[in-house]
Amino acid sequence: MAERTAPELSGKRLLLHSLASLIDQALLSGLNFALGLVLIRLASKESYGLYSQMYVAGIFAATVLESLITGPLTTIAPGQSESQRTHLVACLRRFQLQLSGLLAILFGIASMAVGRYAGVTESLPALGIAFAVYVFANALREYQRSLHFIEGRPRRVLRIDLAYALAVAAGVALLVATGCFTVPGILLVLGLANAVGFWRSGQPRPATPSAPERRAAIAEMWQRGRWALPGALVAWATNYSYLYLAAASLGVAASAELNASRLLLMPISLSVMAWSRIARPMASRLFAARDWKHLDRLAWISVAGVEAVTLLYVGVLWLALPWLETHVLGAKYQGVEPMVLAWGAYFAINAARWIGSSWLTSNDQYRLLLISGIACLAVMLVSAALFIPRYGAWGAILALIVVEVFDFILIWAVFLPRTRRQANRNANAAGA
Repeated sequence: MAERTAPELSGKRLLLHSLASLIDQALLSGLNFALGLVLIRLASKESYGLYSQMYVAGIFAATVLESLITGPLTTIAPGQSESQRTHLVACLRRFQLQLSGLLAILFGIASMAVGRYAGVTESLPALGIAFAVYVFANALREYQRSLHFIEGRPRRVLRIDLAYALAVAAGVALLVATGCFTVPGILLVLGLANAVGFWRSGQPRPATPSAPERRAAIAEMWQRGRWALPGALVAWATNYSYLYLAAASLGVAASAELNASRLLLMPISLSVMAWSRIARPMASRLFAARDWKHLDRLAWISVAGVEAVTLLYVGVLWLALPWLETHVLGAKYQGVEPMVLAWGAYFAINAARWIGSSWLTSNDQYRLLLISGIACLAVMLVSAALFIPRYGAWGAILALIVVEVFDFILIWAVFLPRTRRQANRNANAAGA
């Protein structure tokens, strides 16, 4: 009997899997939202600003691992047989652990060094250790989540994240009750909760492959990762440098205001990520088969769906803002309505652009993403230099909107049509 590749999804199974993935992302979104609100209410603007910057630095670490391991694996694995996927995962297991540990140590040390330079009032050793624990445990949990998504098992991901969410809630409640609600304490709780989620993953330990097999698998990942890594790091700098630029120009309190207003819109971003987790393996198969009809259909359904969710969410949020400002955000963050609308425009454009980027990733177009990232970073730096001094925190959001519009046009009007033409030429050459 022929071995199966990554599972094909019927319309009904796709709907069920997408629903499970959306519930999972709604859980994570609700958890991040609740934690952010607790910080907004109980912590100073300076502490919340520090937490925001540490959290974004954690995204940087996750981006490195995504680029070198998870992203290439998601591109390659769906087209392989079950035994090939199992063997590939086994070959990468040790490398993933080693890379995660190395990043945890480096980021822990870096957080202490930067904290000393910035005059952070928190205990620097505690901050460094807690951040290292968070980076390492988060890497393990995210890797297991990605493996389950590749295998088409989003309900197992939901179980992992449910255990994680319960552990975070219990840990934060303990911090508040004991008066230890500090940034290092929160990072340590997040790290330990990630470990609980990883322990609940249910992923069997595969057989240990030989050293040459491991090196071959790592080399296969590196063929994509060498282009994905710089592109992803440039994209991270484009998407998150505003937080550090605003803090440097306007103070840490400005980064807290920006993050507080953005926090209210984060469910949109997480919904897009939930859909891409399901759609990317499908897009990889459709690209490989040059099934443009179904790929176009999937693209239009994806864009229409995420934009409908975005408009609905922003509308509901706008109606609820007066109540949120009075009863949730508090006096420290009064007057964020204009920022929320600006972030809504940003996320509406970002959602459609993100789907285009996912399509390029699914077709192994990491070089084009690197070109896109470098161009966007240049646009971001110029825009930030122009707008932040002139418009303050508003200028940071405006700079991001300019970048997203530029990248959307570049990807959908230039790169994706170019990719399709190249695939057709390659197919015709092979047929000849």
